[in-house]
Formats: sequence, C-alpha cells, structure tokens
Amino acid sequence: MSPGMISVAGPPGSGKSSIFPLSSFGVPYFNADDRAAERNGGSYVGISKQIRVVVNREFEAFVLECIERRRSFAIETTLRSAVTFEQAALAKAAGFTTEMRYLALRDFAMHLERIKARADAGGHSASKTTLRATYESSLANLPRAIVEMDDLWVYDNSPV
Repeated sequence: MSPGMISVAGPPGSGKSSIFPLSSFGVPYFNADDRAAERNGGSYVGISKQIRVVVNREFEAFVLECIERRRSFAIETTLRSAVTFEQAALAKAAGFTTEMRYLALRDFAMHLERIKARADAGGHSASKTTLRATYESSLANLPRAIVEMDDLWVYDNSPV
C-alpha cells in the first residue's frame, strides 16, 4: 500500500481542527497553530512572527522527512498559498497518494464570527484584513486541488 499525504484545509474558522482532528488519522501529523502555541508558552495569543517563522521551517522539515522516509502523514493548512501543492507534488513523485478534506462556511462573516469566538476563548486569531486575505486566497486555490490531489472532499460546514 502506498504512503499517503492527508491535508485538512480551509480558511480560518472553518472547523478544520474540530471536524477532522489530525490525530484521528492514525499517522504522524503537524498542526502549525498548535506548535506555535507550544513555542509561545502554551498560549495561542500574541504569537510572534519569529515563532511563526521557526514553526514554518519545522513544518516544512516534517513534511520533507515524512516524504523521504515514505511515511504517511497529515497536515492542516489554510491553503492560502501554493506550498501544499508543491509538497503534494513531491509526495506524489515519491509514490504517495494525496488527499484533501476542504472545509468552508457559507460566507466570510461566518468565518469571522467563529474566529472572534475562538479568540474570546483564548484561541488564535488575526486581523480582519489578514483573515479576509487568507479566506479569499484559500477559496481561490481550491480549484487547483481538484486537479492536483488524488482525492478531494469539500464540505460546507455552515450551521444548518
């Protein structure tokens, strides 16, 4: 059986960690927000850019090591950039299957509401400008997943 790269993707506040916790896949995983909080003394509040830079390097090293060792793995991403597709191409070239579970809500306002509630409870957040840019980039990158991932599931996680 081929090793697999599992990506749980979607804009901030879409419910990625709640609906598809990376630990549930039974493979090594990396969640950059959780790792940044670890490096920030256990707090999701006030994570510095320096910590984010270090965590992004750790994230990349984790993915490359899993590919090199041909070990299945799971990651979480907002899909705001092409890096997940670049990693998936490397994984596929090494014989991995790639899958993505993409979650989003009906509109940006719903995402913003959830992020505000999360921040009020001590979770991570960002400025409205950053969140909107990430939301728009994530949705703009979704069509690429249709072409480049072996399997793709898209979920509307809006309240009923």
